[in-house]
This record gives sequence, structure tokens and C-alpha cells, in this order.
Amino acid sequence: MSHHKTDKNEESRPQTPMEKTIDFIKLIVSTLIAVFLIRTFIISTYQIPTASMEDTLLTGDHIIANKFVYGVRSPDWIGIPYTKIGFHTPFFRIPGFRNPKPGDIVIFKYPEDTRDSYVKRCIAGSGDTVEVRNKEVYVNGKRFRDAPDGKFIDWQIYPENGQQYNIFPPGSGNRDNYGPVRVPAVGDTFHFSNLNKQTWYERWTIMLYEGHKIEAVRNGKRKTLDLENRRLWPDWIRAYSVNMFEVDAVPMKDYVHRIHMEHYFMMGDNRDNSLDSRYWGFVPRRYVLGEPIIIYWSWNRYLPWSKIMKKVRWNRFLRLVH
Repeated sequence: MSHHKTDKNEESRPQTPMEKTIDFIKLIVSTLIAVFLIRTFIISTYQIPTASMEDTLLTGDHIIANKFVYGVRSPDWIGIPYTKIGFHTPFFRIPGFRNPKPGDIVIFKYPEDTRDSYVKRCIAGSGDTVEVRNKEVYVNGKRFRDAPDGKFIDWQIYPENGQQYNIFPPGSGNRDNYGPVRVPAVGDTFHFSNLNKQTWYERWTIMLYEGHKIEAVRNGKRKTLDLENRRLWPDWIRAYSVNMFEVDAVPMKDYVHRIHMEHYFMMGDNRDNSLDSRYWGFVPRRYVLGEPIIIYWSWNRYLPWSKIMKKVRWNRFLRLVH
């Protein structure tokens, strides 16, 4: 009986300041862990920084994204947000319900700098062929339906035989007359020789996006090919033999690359003002993060503070993204 009384008294005893502090810390830590797990594995928020998806998504739209639908992906870089201070870490992915399909709006890691996230519309998937004729998009020879809120801001059409210097892959035309270009598919194989140098630039880009290491070996010195020195690749391709390159420490002349993941062609709804797959290539499956669901806040940063009530786009609150 006395033992039971002691327990009861202990339960009714007021907490000491130290106990209150410990409980408060536990609450904060458990809340932070819950928020981290939700943001990492279920939903997250993003801000639209550019006009490339207008008028579907506007600069200053803040969106909630579903990270579960395409498969949960753990972080592969830990660092200070909005800086380059940090480090890469191994990541894993839990299988999702489905893969991105043409017409989906997709959030993904920008392949040229995976610390950044991009939002574009998926135009085509692995094995599909993309072509643009006088601004009209065709996939596998069929007209791809324009986005309901998409737009063109420049009615000038680049000529059919015009070549933009920064188009991908080189020689594929320009933003308005592009391709045809085929999206790589699982099982495709690449081999390298001095006779197919015109394909090296595209293949190297795909291989780097998939995580492989390519090196030029000359006079005993090694130079790693990366996305920062890509402007030099055409010169190296012209000047160097296949014997002077290695892929994952294997001589490139003996190396056969097999595509092992799905790839996607992404394009902005604002067709004339979008840095997309026409310029930097295909998005491998490992970079897909999720899909936007809803706009929860929208802010017109171009208006002055004197028009504070108009800076907030009230009509975009809780608008579904499609």
C-alpha cells in the first residue's frame, strides 16, 4: 500500500525547472524529426524562381510537392541552403507508384548542378523521339498538345536550318526547329571509336548524368571531363583519339556503356523562354524528385512595396497545378 502511495505522490509532484526544460527539448527535437521526415519522404515546398513555366506557374509561386508518387528519394547533398558549402552523400530511393509520363509537371534535380531543383513539363520518355517544327512539338511523329496555360513570347521563328551554338546535342537545330532527337532507353548500348566522334558529346553527357567518370589521358597526365569544362569537349573530340580517353578507368575504345535507367525530355510551358532539355539534355530517373500539387502562396516580386496588396496574387491561392 505504501509503495502505491509513493508512486501516486510522485505522479502528482510538480516538475522541477530542469525536468520542464528536458521535456521541452524532447518536444522540439521530436517535432523537428517529424518535420524532417515529412519533408524528406512525403511532401516538400518549392518556390518558382523563373518564368519558364508561365502561365502555368508564375515567378513567385510557392508550391507544395508530392515526393511520394515517383518514389521517396533521400538527400544526396547536405549543406547550407543557397550556397555551395556542403558535401555529397550516398542516397537511396523507395519505389514509387509510377514513373513520370508525358504531360506531367515534374520537379527534378537540375542535371548540370544537382544542388538546384527545376520544374518542367515532361514531354517524352525513354525511347521516344522529340521534334520541334516551327515551334510545334511532335513526339514520335504526333503533335504534342500544348499546355492550356502555356505561351510563346517571341513570334519570330528561328529558321529550319539554323543552328544554335548551345543546343543539345550539337547540330540538333534551334529552339523552334529542333531534332528529331531520341530519348535514350534502358538497354541502349554505346561504344566509342574514331568513326563515331559526332556522338561523343551527347553520350558523354548522358554518362556523366548517370554518375560515370570520364578522363582524358595525355602524356601521362589526366584531365577529368565534367560539366564545367564541357565547352572544351568539342576541341578535345576533334584533337584527341579514342585511345586517349578512359571511362571508369577502362580504356574508352574497349568500353561499352549500357543505359540502366529511364530518361526524360523536359520542356518549359513558356516555350521561348525556357532553359530545358533542348539545351542541357535528358533527365535520368535518379534525379526525379516529385510533382507539384498546389500553389499555397504567390508573390509578385516585380511590383513595388507601395502596391503591397497587389503584390500578393490572391487569385492563385490553393490553385491546383496541372
